[in-house]
Amino acid sequence: MLEDDAVFESGRRVVLSPANGEIRETEIEFFRRQHGRCVVKFQGVDSISAAEKLIGWEVKIPSNTLPLPKAGWFYTFQLKGCRVVAADGAFIGIVTDVIDSGPSEILQVELGDEETLIPFAQEYITKIDLDAREIQVDLPEGLRELNK
Repeated sequence: MLEDDAVFESGRRVVLSPANGEIRETEIEFFRRQHGRCVVKFQGVDSISAAEKLIGWEVKIPSNTLPLPKAGWFYTFQLKGCRVVAADGAFIGIVTDVIDSGPSEILQVELGDEETLIPFAQEYITKIDLDAREIQVDLPEGLRELNK
């Protein structure tokens, strides 16, 4: 997976969006990481009170403006919608979300009303084919039953 601060470079156009669906287009003036958190300054947001009004808003970057990932790397949003199949070919479901659980991500996979949570770890994920929109996994016995 790709964690590249280049996506937050100065001058990058972004869309700010609250839960009510309103949008505000702006650009990043500067970005840095500080004490494990991201600090970003948006053009036109020039005071703490203006920034506080944006609490809870999503920062969206159009995917066609993102830097191309290095060979073998990808953005986590690219995993959403991928089919997940077991080593024996059994269909497990579709990736509906990639959950950031702290030290590692978890694939949320759904099939009907059944949910399977799969740790994004090399020992479970055997192949990712973004062109085919498929992820192959080798799950330990009992993992799927833990989610029921």
